[in-house]
Amino acid sequence: MMKIMRNLLLLASLSFSITAQAGIWETVTEILWKQSPPAPPAVNVLVIHDQPSIMLEVKGKYQLYDPHDESHISTRFLGKRKPIEAMSGGLRWGEEFPGIHQLKVVPDQLTTILSVDGTDYPGSLLVYDIGGTVSVVNQIPLEKYLEVILEPQFVEPLPEEALAAVAIIARTHAYYLTENPKNPYWTVEGSRVGYQGNVQIRSDSPMAKAIKATRGMILSRTGTYEKVLTPFAAQWGSGSGGKASGQQNSIFSRITLFEAEEMARKGDNAAQILAKAFPNATIELIK
Repeated sequence: MMKIMRNLLLLASLSFSITAQAGIWETVTEILWKQSPPAPPAVNVLVIHDQPSIMLEVKGKYQLYDPHDESHISTRFLGKRKPIEAMSGGLRWGEEFPGIHQLKVVPDQLTTILSVDGTDYPGSLLVYDIGGTVSVVNQIPLEKYLEVILEPQFVEPLPEEALAAVAIIARTHAYYLTENPKNPYWTVEGSRVGYQGNVQIRSDSPMAKAIKATRGMILSRTGTYEKVLTPFAAQWGSGSGGKASGQQNSIFSRITLFEAEEMARKGDNAAQILAKAFPNATIELIK
């Protein structure tokens, strides 16, 4: 796994060195103005859509916000299990929230558990009243989203360099979607990407290790010299010259996953695999 980090970060450092001098003034400016680091990217996954009501349960301490303006509603110290439904005057979750048609539930402790209709979800939950029905969005950190999506897909182990390439391509696609959402409320529909909520993830599984080793790494059409990351809807190709059926705007790799696996078994690292899969892209780090 150290080989993955060494090779990928070496490749990334080539573009970083170009901007080293140009970035001095920018660094000083940030220190002077004490700019806060940006929040890590998150994926909004639609998990419930247009239901008359749902059973929302929280075990542990949590916070309630109005996602419309991120205003704080209250802090709750005890868990709660009640149906939530859309009323004419606002949402009702055991109690009524007058004038509030959207609710954000944020766990306040690592041990707090959020569940909808018996399914546990990591991150936060956003409940929306849409036309008198209830829809629920699971807001989850990008890295956790990758674990939930990729872990069930790769039960059979691949070479670690191939898994690293898989993680970077998946992260690139997910980050592209967060930057270019088709909907103001959610990034992806859980039913279309096989999202299963808070599935059990082994921290020592090959896929989890690959995600951790490549944390924050994506493919970009431009380098950091331009100071703008340009992710894209990267997907594995089917061997048809980089074209395959799939989501609109998807850009498919010039090699298949099987070919990537073969390259890894012959000793190629993830950077070499990705260079062949997407020759016009570079590996960059999400800031």
